[in-house]
Amino acid sequence: MKPQPGVMVSKNNIDRFIFWAAVISLLWAGGSLFFRISLWWNEASYYTHGWAVPLLTLVLLVNRSPDWSVQQDRVFNPWIVIGVSLFIFLPARMIAEPDPFWRIPLWIETLSFCFITGFFLYYSKLRIAWQAWALTSLYLFTSLPWPAGLETKVVHGLTQLVSQFTAECLLLLGYPAVLSQGAILVDQEMISINQACSGIRSLQNLLSLSVFLSIYFRFDWARFVFVVFIAGISTLFFNFLRALTLSYVSLEYGSVKLSEWHDFIGNSFVILSMGAVGLVAWLLRTSSANINKDADTLAERTGLKYKRATSFAFLFALGMPHLFTFVWFSLLVPKPPGFLWEVDLGSSAEPIETGIHDVLQFDYGAKYKFLENPGKWAEVIHFGYHQDSAAASLCSRNHPPDHCMGYTGIEIVDSRAEITYFHNGSSLIFRHYASPSIPGASSTGLHVFWGSFSLDSRIDSFDFTHSSLFEKAQWFLSGKLSYERKVLLITISGTHSPKQAKEKLFSVLDKIVKPVAKGLSFTPVRPA
Repeated sequence: MKPQPGVMVSKNNIDRFIFWAAVISLLWAGGSLFFRISLWWNEASYYTHGWAVPLLTLVLLVNRSPDWSVQQDRVFNPWIVIGVSLFIFLPARMIAEPDPFWRIPLWIETLSFCFITGFFLYYSKLRIAWQAWALTSLYLFTSLPWPAGLETKVVHGLTQLVSQFTAECLLLLGYPAVLSQGAILVDQEMISINQACSGIRSLQNLLSLSVFLSIYFRFDWARFVFVVFIAGISTLFFNFLRALTLSYVSLEYGSVKLSEWHDFIGNSFVILSMGAVGLVAWLLRTSSANINKDADTLAERTGLKYKRATSFAFLFALGMPHLFTFVWFSLLVPKPPGFLWEVDLGSSAEPIETGIHDVLQFDYGAKYKFLENPGKWAEVIHFGYHQDSAAASLCSRNHPPDHCMGYTGIEIVDSRAEITYFHNGSSLIFRHYASPSIPGASSTGLHVFWGSFSLDSRIDSFDFTHSSLFEKAQWFLSGKLSYERKVLLITISGTHSPKQAKEKLFSVLDKIVKPVAKGLSFTPVRPA
């Protein structure tokens, strides 16, 4: 029997509506993910290349368009991938909402988003080859922040290597250079090689560039690995040349000239390193005629197809987790808490040096030195971050004094001891560092106490309260994180035992820690 025209039109309209609803869900999910990843591109200078990755991803898709065909072989059941992606998409989205800077959920959500998007294109008959989808997804991952542990090892490793090479070359040039924990001392003049930390920026830029060029030129695995290797070698070589040039300018022309030429020298070597990787990839490329020789034999592409069942699956996979997350945190986000204490260094407090501010990017800060006699003193450095300084606040946890003070030539070691100071119902926990002790001696000449305090114990460095997994999950999902943070760095100079240093610390804290006016703050509640 011939079907009724009105029924067919209605069914097609429903299919079309569900399809475009799925497309909107796809754009919603991609936009939300793009926003959270872009927070890293804005705040972390070594991830700024991420802004170019989405655009270059489209370039790769267009470049791969000759591979698109009507008939595609199924290498595995796509519904299994869709189901797994949906299974991990919701928890990843829920975890990412309270803490958009947490890297693991970003990686999981990006992975599931790539799978869901790829198979949506497959089922909607947009005819993108799975190889093109897989390779462009691989390139998209180069814009994500690396795992924190790996990133820290690479940063410190590059810094140490560049500093060692620079010190050796300065010796060959006639400068009496001595390496001291990431800094180079020449005739008591300190040359900080902390700009070698931008080696991680160069490395990530060059790795991203090498992946893009490998996919664009359709390299095989051997050439792909070779180009990635060249990217790593170029990172080390050109950062070494940059550090050596900056050191030479500093020693020969002074710090003023160094400040004037610093950015120009650094950017010049970054451009040279990218040019070197691009040149190697260009020399390894194959003829474009060979790449597209089979393009004319592919089947003719057809128009867009609408499939209700699969479109609805993607609508649920992408739309429902976002809707559920929005409703959850809109109803449960509590009122932002506030500190019950503040630091008052008095009218004689001095501003913190510009160089330190450039690194730590704090919102407010000051320092003050309490003098007892020429050999004994206590210096307090206090700075903090407001709620809207999330990236800088989190970054402050990665600047322990044993590493940062090494750049000044001062060596201290972590005693792994924590000291708690109680004030107005609040617990201020400090980590204790000290200069290396002399064998047989019970005291040292320098004690450093570092405290990093947040309003939200979920991101508090020193909060190791023993709770069950369910309690931690309940607390974490109770609302968005508060990134407001205060940092105190108190240095006690003079020969003191650990007990005497602790007493000095408490004496200083009694002078500078004051209660906040009532009615302006309250203590955040933590599940029992």
